[in-house]
Amino acid sequence: MSVGLRLLGAGLLLLTGWGAGRWLTGKKRARLRALEELLALMGTVRNEIVYRAAPLSDILDGLRQSGALGELALESCQRLDRLPRPAALTASDWEQLGPFFGGLGCAAGAESVRRCLYYEQRCAALQDAARRDYEQAKQLYSKAGLCSGALAALLLF
Repeated sequence: MSVGLRLLGAGLLLLTGWGAGRWLTGKKRARLRALEELLALMGTVRNEIVYRAAPLSDILDGLRQSGALGELALESCQRLDRLPRPAALTASDWEQLGPFFGGLGCAAGAESVRRCLYYEQRCAALQDAARRDYEQAKQLYSKAGLCSGALAALLLF
């Protein structure tokens, strides 16, 4: 096998390892972005319940019209209390935050506000953990992928 093909193969392995690291980092970033949007959605819903006493259908229509929360699949959602799990969130994340939406409209005003604040705090804690994971992934995954590609390239020679 010629040296040129081996060098090309080694370069492709390096690039593939780096790309795999970037892909994993992108997944962490998508989770962080989904949690940020979910926290904003929770705050908006709380404000609408507290200040306008708006029904859930009106809140959902207003959110759709504003378009500010694009990645949460609000277009396909028929009812706010049945919001589907965003694809970027883990099942564990949704187990902790999903009951917020399932319980909307079931409690009186003061109890609703308490529930909203409780779940907003949980979401903020998950967001902080996701931010730490993302920062760690930015530093680790690309370098680890590059090293794995370099190791594979060395084995190729």
